[in-house]
Amino acid sequence: MKLRRIEVFNFRKLRRARLDMSDKQTLLVGANNSGKTSAMKALRKFLKDRGGIDTRDVTASNWAAIEQIAGAWTQEAEADLSPLLAELPFLDVWLYADTSEFHHVAHLIPTLTWTGGLLGVRLRLEPKKGADIKAQYLAAREAAQTLQPGGITAKGFALWPRDFREFLDKRLRDLFELNAYLLDPMSFTTTGPVEPHPLPPLSEGIGSNPFAGLIHIREINAQRGFADAGDSNGDDDEAMSATSRKIASQIQPYFRKHIDPEKDPTPNDVKALEAIHDAETTFNARLKDGFADAIKELESLGYPGGLSNPKLFIATQIKPVDGLDHPAAVQYDISGDTSGVKLPEGYNGLGFQNLISMVFQLMRFRDDWMQVGKFKSKAVTPDDKGIEPLQLVLIEEPEAHLHVQVQQVFMARAHKVLRNHKDLEQEGSAFTTQLVVSTHSGHIAHAAAFEELRYFKRELPSHGVVPTASVANMTGLFGADNETHRFVTRYLLTTHFDLFFADAIIVIEGAAERILLPHLIQHHYPDLAAAYLSFSELGGSHAHRLRPLVEALEVPTLIITDLDAVAEVDKGGKVVKESAQPCYGAAQTTANHVLKTWLPKRAEIDMLLAPPLKALCYSAPDRPIAVAYQTPQGVKQGARTQAITPSTFEDALVLTNPKAVTDAARAEFSCRMTRAFAKSIAEAQAPQDLAKALFDRLDKYPEKAAFALDLLYVEDIKALRAPPYVDAGLTWLAGQLKGVEGVLCKM
Repeated sequence: MKLRRIEVFNFRKLRRARLDMSDKQTLLVGANNSGKTSAMKALRKFLKDRGGIDTRDVTASNWAAIEQIAGAWTQEAEADLSPLLAELPFLDVWLYADTSEFHHVAHLIPTLTWTGGLLGVRLRLEPKKGADIKAQYLAAREAAQTLQPGGITAKGFALWPRDFREFLDKRLRDLFELNAYLLDPMSFTTTGPVEPHPLPPLSEGIGSNPFAGLIHIREINAQRGFADAGDSNGDDDEAMSATSRKIASQIQPYFRKHIDPEKDPTPNDVKALEAIHDAETTFNARLKDGFADAIKELESLGYPGGLSNPKLFIATQIKPVDGLDHPAAVQYDISGDTSGVKLPEGYNGLGFQNLISMVFQLMRFRDDWMQVGKFKSKAVTPDDKGIEPLQLVLIEEPEAHLHVQVQQVFMARAHKVLRNHKDLEQEGSAFTTQLVVSTHSGHIAHAAAFEELRYFKRELPSHGVVPTASVANMTGLFGADNETHRFVTRYLLTTHFDLFFADAIIVIEGAAERILLPHLIQHHYPDLAAAYLSFSELGGSHAHRLRPLVEALEVPTLIITDLDAVAEVDKGGKVVKESAQPCYGAAQTTANHVLKTWLPKRAEIDMLLAPPLKALCYSAPDRPIAVAYQTPQGVKQGARTQAITPSTFEDALVLTNPKAVTDAARAEFSCRMTRAFAKSIAEAQAPQDLAKALFDRLDKYPEKAAFALDLLYVEDIKALRAPPYVDAGLTWLAGQLKGVEGVLCKM
């Protein structure tokens, strides 16, 4: 049995979201405030807690429709609650089971013709039996209007409830409950928009907990509350969501369930209990002797004593679990068994505490599920009603306090820990474990397979409402293009998993852009400086391979690339293509695959530079993606000003910042390229001469990174400006992050 899909409706940021589940582990990734926490909360409240939903969990954009529905209620008309229920949170769960698991899922089978496969269940918020929502709301409104006929005062005061949301703020949990309904498996679709599946006619609820006996759900939430030595912490065994995640607080419930010798004692337990009894007897004798003088002194005062007052007697009772109920129950040996030096766990690093705590919890979840320890004598079989066939484990942000290598090790091992049991390890086990992890860490994502990622993407708000989110499934993203799939996944594994958490992506050509763009952004583009940007140094020859991924993420993306002009040259009767200085009207073409195959899908330089230029780069018509490349820019050299088209980022930078380049060349350790550029600036008589000199020197001195580093040493780096084509792209990107319509021309 496996969870195949979970669809969330009207819950916080997830108005309509589809989460396809991987067989083993599913990672939820995305930028801050993109809906990952909403998904984890939905799984917790619908599947684990089975309730606790309040008005804050309703998608903000739904309240206008909800208020309109409630506002149309009158005393005379009978209220149809169907439109209201369609706006409140509900969750669809799709399971896969085969016929051998019929006894587990019999209550979920919608028809007698079911022969294995998908089963759907909807958990929705609906009025409790006998709760008349409409009557109670109208009565509350009428009472408020009777006491305050004028409604809201000039100072904004009004009696409760001012609207239906305020009414539900107080009454939602009293009037509503979760109920489950069966879905028609024929309505399941592999792809397509996320739409609520219609309930079959005459559907009846089957209760709030249809997965009892089916799914064993456990959770490690994000608030793990580690603290340094000396801090006091509490404990909550079941949820483990209070202030402590110390192992000392976790081993006690584990001990009670799986080890406690007083529960169904074995021969070894009897020996331990006898030893405890002997220790208790010996200690009581010592207590009696030690307190004898103090008790005699009390008795000399006349109390306690006499026939009516019992005598004082001091004794101890040693319970096995008491030996674990103290701060030093878990210690770390820091001496390697050489000196016996041990410290309590609170004196260890927070990262180490977090790692051990999470692994221990996973072990506890597994052993609770498999009923090990005191349940060892009980046979574990698929027919055993006491063990659920599916375990679902939720982990929020496991990266807290963990350094990079440990994050990757934990993610690679977590599912294996959950399966480390003789009845779980073999292939084809009747018991399934599925792990769901939400994370902000590219290193955690790095440790998972690309197909296990579910990307949460923010959707732009409409009418000033809080934005919602949707989910992109990375499985099958590249279709049958195995070469592109292999390239992208290997590229991401080695470099840039951070793009899954970025507010915007900038794809660049090389090292010079990577070095200088962050400084240009910091000093001249404040909106971008405040955003989380992912720089992908990929180059124009391969950037187009990211197209399926970038388009699926729908994150504002700027591709800064080179024009890469080439011209046909006759070499002894053989026509070959060589790099050329870009020039309009020279029958040149571009060698750049992005420009030829993605944006703007033009190969002729004349078309890419066709006057009049309405903008300096092109944006996609239906996605927040734009490409910026070199276009003519005004250059003044000597007494002349001329429009020059650079060929690379470096010569465009020189033409835009001649003084900064000249100053950088004066530094003692400046590179040859910087000095050569400065010499060209000093010697050129006209803009075209300077452009040709720069173009010729680019091939002769390929020290682009060193040149960029030289510019970092200029006295006033704030005076360094981005070339016009880069400026246009960055301005567009800043506008996208602010939700402003772009200024670039659209093909």
